[in-house]
Amino acid sequence: MKIGILGTGNIGKTLTRRLSAAGHEVKVANSRGPETIEADVLASGGRAVTAPEAVADVDAVILSIPFTRIPQVAPLITKVPTDTAVIDTSNYIPHRDNGIAAIEAGQAESVWAAKQLGRPIAKAWNSIGAESFAHRNKPAGSADRIALPVAADSRRECDLAMALVEDTGFDAFDAGPLAQSWRQQPGTPAYCTDLTRQQLPDALAAADAARSPKRRDLGFAVVQERFGAGVQPDAEYLVRLNRAICM
Repeated sequence: MKIGILGTGNIGKTLTRRLSAAGHEVKVANSRGPETIEADVLASGGRAVTAPEAVADVDAVILSIPFTRIPQVAPLITKVPTDTAVIDTSNYIPHRDNGIAAIEAGQAESVWAAKQLGRPIAKAWNSIGAESFAHRNKPAGSADRIALPVAADSRRECDLAMALVEDTGFDAFDAGPLAQSWRQQPGTPAYCTDLTRQQLPDALAAADAARSPKRRDLGFAVVQERFGAGVQPDAEYLVRLNRAICM
């Protein structure tokens, strides 16, 4: 497929490398310009471009940007044809994102994002930590392969996003419509707990809408107290922490 990726943070970098290595034609852009994208991000064949170039003539656009930047890219996404799938990987973090009233009132993050973009989207790759995503991919059929939930209202977009999740080295699991995507948000048993396909359905079902925001905030507070702001803990620590707090 032809894929455009907006964002070169930890998840965006790994997406670019993996999807290029899987044989897809990948264009990637960030907010600072193509000349600032490191060579190792493009080592598997990805191509650095501007943001408008990244979303032009592609089968899928992947948004791997801070959650609060979604409204800023909306004018760009409105130019994307309706038959192009848009996949969002981001998560809402209140202390970083200055509080969003609709989400604080219970609206699923992905539903809010879709409304900002004015079009259907899929939600994928938001439920795994950057270190696990970069280092814990496994070949299809591996018994302990990590499974990632994919939420979407459109069957076509869900199938496309699931295929791409598989190509990045993880089992894809259909998690239902966007209205249920809160079950894979931070603070839930499915978030950053590195579960298998057999374990993931029960984790999604066990999510508690009232408790998950409290667990989310506790988890982020523990990480900040332990490591400081802006530091990414290793995969083992993050998985142990989230399993202890959320499962």
